[in-house]
Amino acid sequence: MMTEKTVFITGGDKGIGKGIAACLAAIYKNVIITYNRNEAGAKELADLYPNVSYYQCDLEDYSSIETVAHQVLQVFGGVDVLINNAGVENDATFLKMEPYQWNQVLNINLGSIYFFSHAFIPSMIQRGWGRIVNFTSIAGYTGAFGKSNYAASKAGIVGFTKSLSLEFAAKGICVNAVAPGAIETDMLMRIPEKYRFKILENIPSHKFGKVEDVANLVEFLISEKASYINGQTIHINGGSFSI
Repeated sequence: MMTEKTVFITGGDKGIGKGIAACLAAIYKNVIITYNRNEAGAKELADLYPNVSYYQCDLEDYSSIETVAHQVLQVFGGVDVLINNAGVENDATFLKMEPYQWNQVLNINLGSIYFFSHAFIPSMIQRGWGRIVNFTSIAGYTGAFGKSNYAASKAGIVGFTKSLSLEFAAKGICVNAVAPGAIETDMLMRIPEKYRFKILENIPSHKFGKVEDVANLVEFLISEKASYINGQTIHINGGSFSI
């Protein structure tokens, strides 16, 4: 029997987000995903799972987020689980980084999390239960060469997660973050092979993580089994970074 809850996932059309959506679609009554340009990826998932709905959303545009949030609340009445997965990279060494690169990455990676949380938390409060999982990154802890915008956005997500967990724990809402390391996605495969090999050398398990590994972690964090985990960042990186 499916769990009678509604899950909302940003960037569920590919990579980690798509893997999470596929995992949760077998468990939860309603799974909603967003996509920006990859409608085919979103439709592919919805064709496989009739309880998956998808909405086009430009996470850099507040009006687009506002429109989607309003539609979701109208159709589903509220959101029980919010998974802020979507993110973007636009790399440059700092002195070569243009303002638009900084703003784009901060707006999408950090700004969209604020807007969707602001839109959906009231329905969680009303129901007396909620789960939020924000995707940060190992880069938010270690920094990353040529990625000052990306690392800053991901570090900001950690502070945001801790703050929300303090504000809403008494309302029955758990807010946690997930920090993936090197996971087998298109983003990883875009890195030249010689650099991927260097990354692999620094992973004690000598293997990259799989999307399913991350999906299984998220499934646990939003379940009742994790009801006493709040304000935490869970690192999933094969031991390449410990905290």
